Order: sequence, then structure tokens, then C-alpha cells
Amino acid sequence: MIPSRRIFDKHAGDYDRWFDEHNDVYQAQVRMLRGAVPGHGSGLEVGVGSGRFAVPLGICCGIDPSRGLVRMAQQRGIEVVLGEGEHLPYRAGSFDYVLMMTVIGFLEDCYSDFP
Repeated sequence: MIPSRRIFDKHAGDYDRWFDEHNDVYQAQVRMLRGAVPGHGSGLEVGVGSGRFAVPLGICCGIDPSRGLVRMAQQRGIEVVLGEGEHLPYRAGSFDYVLMMTVIGFLEDCYSDFP
């Protein structure tokens, strides 16, 4: 696991609580995403975290590297795989769309070996 991701295992509860403590910001983010995420089809959230975005957006599947956050998302009814976005365990075409909310800053730089 990329070292920067370990923080989510250590602070899973704090991460999830942030959304309760900053509900206005969270609700604004959900409203913004509703305008961008298709209202139909099968979606996958990469970096699903605790499921805070997947649930209100109707996304049923997710992947996340944090065991603690995976458990929270599962408790919210999301079908979650423990894993990393750089190594998706799904066949091409399995989903109609993918949501990545704040994940890009944690992805491994796959192109760092290119000049």
C-alpha cells in the first residue's frame, strides 16, 4: 500500500465524522456531484471510503484500500472490494461510469518512469 493511504486506516472514524461535523460542505458536494453523475447505469466509486458519496448518488459498488473504511461502506450497503484503484479487479466494461472523489491526489504516479 502507498504510505500516504495508511492514514485512512489509522483515522477511518475521524474521516467519516468529518462529514457529520461539516454537513453543509458535505451536502453541497453531494448536490454538485448529482449534476455530474449519471442517474442511471451501473457505477463504481474508486476510493469509496465510508460510502458517504456512493450512497446518496446510488452507486452500489466501490473499492478502497482502507479496511476500516471498507467496513463502514459495507454497513451502508455498498458492495466494496478491498483494493487499490491502480489495480481494479473488474473486467473492462463492468461499469457504465466511475466516480473518483478526491482520490487523484492519492494515486500512484504510474508515469514517473517516462521521460
